[in-house]
Amino acid sequence: MRVQTKYLDTFVAAFETGSFARAAEALHVTPSTVSYQMRQLEAWFGAPLFERGARRLLPTALGERLFAHVTGFIGELNALRQAVDERGTARPVLRIATGSSFGRYVLTPLLAQPAFEDTVIELRFGSDTEVVQAVGDGRADVGFGYTVAASNTLSFALVYRYALVLIAPAGLEVPGERADTAAIAQWLAHCAFVSYDDCESTFGRWFENTLGAMPQRLRSAARCSEIEEAIALVAAGRGLSVVPEYMLRTVGKEVVAVRFVTRPTTQDTVYRIARVGAQDEVRSAMLLRAIAALESG
Repeated sequence: MRVQTKYLDTFVAAFETGSFARAAEALHVTPSTVSYQMRQLEAWFGAPLFERGARRLLPTALGERLFAHVTGFIGELNALRQAVDERGTARPVLRIATGSSFGRYVLTPLLAQPAFEDTVIELRFGSDTEVVQAVGDGRADVGFGYTVAASNTLSFALVYRYALVLIAPAGLEVPGERADTAAIAQWLAHCAFVSYDDCESTFGRWFENTLGAMPQRLRSAARCSEIEEAIALVAAGRGLSVVPEYMLRTVGKEVVAVRFVTRPTTQDTVYRIARVGAQDEVRSAMLLRAIAALESG
């Protein structure tokens, strides 16, 4: 049985709207046409794509997988269209999924170098889970994340290390750099902290390295979505935070790094995520070499 590609457009519309009727409105066809095309597509797969008993269409596991494949393919087509230059020649495309701060403040300056000027860059930001999903379903050629996940289809390789630092408002009274663990812990117990999305591992590593364990409770001054917002609140005197050291290049005189020479520097890591068996494309390999140069520098 031959599959008509227009059935996939109909499937995506039904998936996104949760209704054959709304999908029909979006596609300017009748609901019966949508229903027929979905039956044809399900007949080709030999299994249902939606559960029809609920008031809203619910995708089956097969429907979820098909949607991921179709949207990934559409993304590749759009990238290919964007990559064609004025002469009709396809330019190379590098699709990257990464954590936000590493992507903005480490990868972006590297990608701005002349070596990548002829490359179409697609840079998407997300949590580690979202980065893994993007690489796994083919929406990204390479990913960069802060943690390793168990997977039979993805490989993880350590590519970058960076220090974590405690930041505070300038002018705040802080312990001396030679303060012992007890004095540091007593001071921190009276401080409030500004946190941000996906900061738990960052805070955890710094506290475990500095105090030996993460406190059971931290006084919260604020919770932000982005690390930049957290730094702005620290600058405004709202509290302390823990951030990657490379973020210090973005702060003004209102924020200072608090260091204790009695404690070792806390380091965190970034891993390159790729599909098992995939060869590093030329542009991906160039980017990895540029990251390695930062490490050695």
